[in-house]
Amino acid sequence: MSDARDQPSALVVMAPLRKGRDEELLAVLAAMPTGPASPFARVASTHFCRWLLVPALLDGDGEPADPGQAYLLFSADFDGPLAAWSAAVAEQIGADVDRVFDHCEGYPGSHDRRAFLDFISAYRIAAGFSVVCYRGTVAAVRESLELRRALREFAAASQGLEPSELRSAWKERFGG
Repeated sequence: MSDARDQPSALVVMAPLRKGRDEELLAVLAAMPTGPASPFARVASTHFCRWLLVPALLDGDGEPADPGQAYLLFSADFDGPLAAWSAAVAEQIGADVDRVFDHCEGYPGSHDRRAFLDFISAYRIAAGFSVVCYRGTVAAVRESLELRRALREFAAASQGLEPSELRSAWKERFGG
């Protein structure tokens, strides 16, 4: 049976930067580890995250709508409701997130979970799509990848075994 914790959610936040913070923000983003070393890898329910500096929004004529106003675009796909995920982010990687969002106008910090969620919600925009193209949770995806790895290892190691040896090796490795 599935519940809300099993359902993927998509989040897009577009928060205005404090004036003149563009270059400093770019340096912070460039220094942030990616892949398995990313702070978001420590938040077990996170599928995907991306930070992006948007130099200015353009009007209908292709001109900056508010010259000099840059934005931080943040997108994330994760398991469960936003409130639970944002609480986990605040608790587990708050300092890392603060280094980025501190460049935004009115950012309260992650120490107050309610204020952190309110900030994210205030600048949330509708997500047009999600990169999560499967229905599994992060835990289920990791479990599947581990099983695939184990099966590949077993297949490579069991080359040339007789059927009875293969059956024994399978039972020893995977049970039943």
